[in-house]
Formats: sequence, C-alpha cells, structure tokens
Amino acid sequence: MFESEEREFSHFPLFIDLRNRKVAVIGGGNVAARRVETLIKFGAKVTVIAPQISEKIDELYNLGKIEVIMREYRKSDILNAFIVIIATDNKEVNETATKDARELNILMNRADSKEDCDFFFPAVFSDRHIVGGIISKNGSNHNIVREKAKGIREYLNREETKT
Repeated sequence: MFESEEREFSHFPLFIDLRNRKVAVIGGGNVAARRVETLIKFGAKVTVIAPQISEKIDELYNLGKIEVIMREYRKSDILNAFIVIIATDNKEVNETATKDARELNILMNRADSKEDCDFFFPAVFSDRHIVGGIISKNGSNHNIVREKAKGIREYLNREETKT
C-alpha cells in the first residue's frame, strides 16, 4: 500500500528497453558524459552533438561506443531519436532543443531545468540480479539521490561478496 492514497507523485518510474534505440545527447561536458556512460550500459545508440567534448566522451568515441558530431546543435540532429538528453551550459541552445523535441514529440530530459523535462534521469544501481533507479520526489534534491544511490550500491556490493 502507498504511504498515502491522496499523495500524488510527479513522475512514474518506468523501465524502457533502450537497446539499439537512437538517443541524441546535446552537449559534450561532464554532465553529458555521465549520462552517456549510463545510456550505453543499456545498449542505446548514442550520438553526442557538441562543438567541444570532454575527455570521457572522446574516449567513448575512440572506443567506438558512441557517435560524435562536433558542431553546434541543429534540429535535424534529433530527427528519429527515441529520446533526447539536453546537457549544455548554453541556455539558448537548451531552450531551442527543448522546443524542437516537443515539436517532434520526442521524450526529452533537460539537465538545467527540471520543469522542462518529460522524464528525470535517475541514479542507477545494479547487481547480478536487479537494476534500479531513483530520483528525488519532484526531482528537487540531487544530493540526497546521490547519497541514497551510493548507499544502495554499497549494500549491493556487500551482498555480492557474500554469495
């Protein structure tokens, strides 16, 4: 039973098969890199669009794990994408990409604006038997999510070593 039948939650937890699905990531910095690393673990076909990329994104590209387009974002970059991750430090680019994704009816996550997200990007944890993800209620507290996810990962690692 739920904590309160009257309570409404902002986002429904849903696990989606990303294998071989196109995911466009707008931005090439550290936030984008962390999201790309998670997405490729789930088999997504990731394309990063950014005029500059972090060392981590460059490393993933050189390993053949992702595609990279080294230039400014264009609307055509997200055509046929299953989801779009917007993670630049340029508010104008973020707003344009958000508008474009909405016009194309593509699910979108925008790192700099929880109000503009169709979904929140969770902190992911797993072991041999389970995979899970958590967000804070209404996406409002990243610090507590990081702390709780770390605790869950530590617990799962301890359990793995027992078996």
